[in-house]
Amino acid sequence: MILALFLLVSIFSTSLAQGPTLVLLDNQVIRETHSIFFKSLQERGYTLTFKIADDASLALSKYGEHLYKNLIIFAPAVEEFGGMLNVETITQFIDDGGNVLIAGSSITGDVLRELASECGFEVDEEGTFVIDHLNYDVTDQGQHTKLVVPSDFLIDAPVIVGVNKDVAPLLYQGTGILADPENPLVLPLLTADSTAYSYNPEQPIKEVSNPFFTVTS
Repeated sequence: MILALFLLVSIFSTSLAQGPTLVLLDNQVIRETHSIFFKSLQERGYTLTFKIADDASLALSKYGEHLYKNLIIFAPAVEEFGGMLNVETITQFIDDGGNVLIAGSSITGDVLRELASECGFEVDEEGTFVIDHLNYDVTDQGQHTKLVVPSDFLIDAPVIVGVNKDVAPLLYQGTGILADPENPLVLPLLTADSTAYSYNPEQPIKEVSNPFFTVTS
């Protein structure tokens, strides 16, 4: 599982607002492996509360008032949230103006796929990877899942991704995501080349799909 790389394609959020932020993790190791990211948030005024995603005490609100402004979910393997959290309560949190940042991986569970669907995205099944036989890195081990994505495939939105001409090619390995083209709130920030498709590299190919990569809604 390469959580850091999958962040490039599986973030659904509005701009995070400074203030109390609940961070849900698969395990405490992620708090260490992504310490630079968490530290950068704290330095900018975010108050982070770390909990395991299936903690029985989880709640986003109390007595009708939200306890947090932001929710960060770095728990791709979670099968069911703990406490009072579920897809419905998180969706309501978003509708009420809360900000949500979600990271997945090649083992993203059903509950996160359902939440992604509520936000206009379809995450591929567990075990699938984006494959491109023409645009893979020289260190790829033969499955052509470690892709080199030119910065030209980033959305032309400097406020979100910076100036494209200043961005080096991106190295990506992970699951694909389909974005709903009818949803006006979905922005496909990073897209695959037309030669890419999504499939499980361990299985014989019967049919393929060409996914849109997206990092935010």
